[in-house]
Amino acid sequence: MDTNDPTQSRKSRRIEEAVLEVDGVVAVRIWELPDRVEVGIRVAPIDAAPDVLQRARELIDAMREGDERWEVGLLTEP
Repeated sequence: MDTNDPTQSRKSRRIEEAVLEVDGVVAVRIWELPDRVEVGIRVAPIDAAPDVLQRARELIDAMREGDERWEVGLLTEP
């Protein structure tokens, strides 16, 4: 996601910036849908994807508000 994108919401930027700080994450894409937030991450080739996903999920659990539903997964497209 482009942090200079004027159509990107403040919430998406905040999520992106936080997830990019997770060890092993090299790219993030956020989708804000009416009923949930989806977070796609690309993992560095030298890191184990399950470990990075777990760290990202822990961060997301801490950021989620109330009854929001957030999902995290791996990005497979370049």
